[in-house]
Amino acid sequence: MRISRIGLAVHELGRAREIIGIVVKYGLSEWVTTSGLGKLLISKKRLARIERLNQWERIRLAIEELGPTFIKFGQILADRPDIVPEELRSELKKLQDEAQPMPDDIARLEIERELGRPLGEIFREFGNTRIASASMAQAYRAVLLNGEEVCIKIQRPGIDKKIELDLHLMNFFAARVQRNYPDMEAINLTGVVHEFGKSIKRELDFHHEAASVIRFGHCFEGDPDIKVPKIWSQYTTRRILIEEFIKGIKVSDLEMLLQSGNDPGVIARTAVRLVFDQIFTHGFFHADPHPGNMFVLEGNVIAFIDFGMMGSLQPEHLRFLGQYVLGYLDRDPHAMTEALLLVSGKRSFAKFKDLEFQISEMMAHNKFLSFDEMDFGKVMNESVDILVRYGLRIPAGIYLLVKALMAIERVAVVLDPTIDFAHEMQPYAVKLMAQQFNPKTIALEVFEAIREYYKLVKEFPADINDILYKIKEGKFKTQIEVKGLEPLAEHIDISSSRVSVAIVLAALIIGASIISQWEQSRWIGTIVFCIAGLFGFWLLLKLFRRNKF
Repeated sequence: MRISRIGLAVHELGRAREIIGIVVKYGLSEWVTTSGLGKLLISKKRLARIERLNQWERIRLAIEELGPTFIKFGQILADRPDIVPEELRSELKKLQDEAQPMPDDIARLEIERELGRPLGEIFREFGNTRIASASMAQAYRAVLLNGEEVCIKIQRPGIDKKIELDLHLMNFFAARVQRNYPDMEAINLTGVVHEFGKSIKRELDFHHEAASVIRFGHCFEGDPDIKVPKIWSQYTTRRILIEEFIKGIKVSDLEMLLQSGNDPGVIARTAVRLVFDQIFTHGFFHADPHPGNMFVLEGNVIAFIDFGMMGSLQPEHLRFLGQYVLGYLDRDPHAMTEALLLVSGKRSFAKFKDLEFQISEMMAHNKFLSFDEMDFGKVMNESVDILVRYGLRIPAGIYLLVKALMAIERVAVVLDPTIDFAHEMQPYAVKLMAQQFNPKTIALEVFEAIREYYKLVKEFPADINDILYKIKEGKFKTQIEVKGLEPLAEHIDISSSRVSVAIVLAALIIGASIISQWEQSRWIGTIVFCIAGLFGFWLLLKLFRRNKF
């Protein structure tokens, strides 16, 4: 085994022990607070504090202490009703991406190391203190030699290795949980962890965020209502990002907006329009447009910052959104249900009527409200919850879409309580559905279908000949998978192992008895006999505990 691999194993063991320690500390399993072992591991004072919290609060506190990887994962799970219950989601939404700030002198050294030269050769001024700090990176304000103000994001040293280690352990634990709890197979926990791993690794490479900002800028080129920060690609690396510093007013600061001469009503409609353009026109959107990520400049111009979390939509996702919005505006549960089934990938569903009834009941609660009084984001989120309860799954990108729509609706309502969010969306939905039924679009779809059928007809004789040839040559193989026998196979495997152990123990005892007959080797026989007796007693104890007799 290589030294590096041994070192990794040692780190894995240490981190695993740390994770288990935090789990025990917060009593995440009931055995910790009820069993004798748990009471030995936790002091009475800590035990009293833990017992005052419910299990969901304990999970949140444990995740916060486990560090950035687990915090990011918890924030993603907060938007996944198909994986975690509503009570836990509410707690996970409180997770704060905070950490002990990195000392400013260390941050400056890291920036110089990444840029490969002293700060004075690139910056005329450099802020002595950070302007923001998170678990993965810190931000500083500086002025380039040409006088342009910039924001510098620098990753914490060693954060990539920490996250890599945590991901390895998360994959290990997810596989164990999925194997030991077959009821959770539908959740595909290992798949969720794998997707999360890809996402956070992208976030660790600032080249991806820089590319997102540049792409976003091209989408809104020439639009006077939006300001997209400039990126200095020549200084951007995997660990450092240098972009234009945005000087503006937080979109949620109504008092400052009014004092500066901006119009909150105009800002609300502009913000909504910009997000709808991102979603419906470009299919590429800022997935976290909360007030901290949106600033207002002079003339009601809006600037988005922090492009680490972006969403992309496929054509069928846009068709779902268009159909769902029109069904919502018509208060048509049938159309809304069809849209939900479309995005879940179901052409037909045996419980369609039941699902439609649930959507209808949800809409009935809003029957006597006008659309400006209704909460579109909340209705959409409840629709997804209903879909999940029926065991249907939707793409991860839709959860980001729902999150973005709910966030921008909250921002718009704070700025202008009279705004009708759904009606602002209607023209986009109508245009989207019109494009779907455009003669040119239909013709292209028909042509694609004809081409697929032609390909099938063309290749069918060759496929049949290939199958017949393999049968004739005796090379045709079939594979049959029988499900539901895994518990039986596991039981047989365990039983055979126990029989093997019993045979070995019996052989040791008999051998020890024979050896004990000779005076010269009697002490060897006694030792072997004692060892075999101990193992035999241990095996019997296990069998008695599991009621196998």
